[in-house]
Amino acid sequence: MNTRQEQLLTLVIEKYIATAQPIGSKFLVSEAGLDWSEATVRNELRDLEEMGYLTHPHTSAGRIPTESGYKYYLGKTDWEKLKVGKKESDALESFFGFEDKIQAQKNLAKVLAAITQETVIFAFSPNSIYYTGLSNLFSKPEFVELGIVGDVSQVFDRCEDCIPGFYDLVSDDIQFFVGTEHPFGNMLSVASFRFGDSLLALLAPTRTDYKRNYSLLQLVKEILNK
Repeated sequence: MNTRQEQLLTLVIEKYIATAQPIGSKFLVSEAGLDWSEATVRNELRDLEEMGYLTHPHTSAGRIPTESGYKYYLGKTDWEKLKVGKKESDALESFFGFEDKIQAQKNLAKVLAAITQETVIFAFSPNSIYYTGLSNLFSKPEFVELGIVGDVSQVFDRCEDCIPGFYDLVSDDIQFFVGTEHPFGNMLSVASFRFGDSLLALLAPTRTDYKRNYSLLQLVKEILNK
């Protein structure tokens, strides 16, 4: 992939994350202030699609990222420079001052779900699981169709079956698992890390703000390890 294609892939992914709409060459040239012509951008997007990083839904002229596209994007992101805003930091830290450790962790999960508008799974062990924020997941544009909601909801019907095997994939470092890389369904992405015998996972559509989620999880990790 050349430098221009890499820049365009990043733009498509980040614009798609923000708008939930397929991204076309005209939109990129007008909104991103690119110096390239629409024809040039269109050709590069076509090449990115042929390489498997983008696809286009139905008859739309715009593109959306594939699982491979997201993985490439994640591999090129500089995670060390990401920071959490003070308001979000204060909100997360203020809910962890409880004597009951389990309740404190549940409260932290609730706040994280509210801030990210995603779903949080807190596994205290492979056989003790708490989750919150399901309504956040089902309200996403990707899941407005009833059939899709039904498919995604089955994830939580078999959550206890998925978690034990997922433990083996997760390390102490924050990791992203996209689509087929995890057991919760290929329409979802999961950001997760382990601490001791416990595991925290943030479930979202593949179209999610990966950078923001990472920075928030990094703070949560620091809070849990205090």
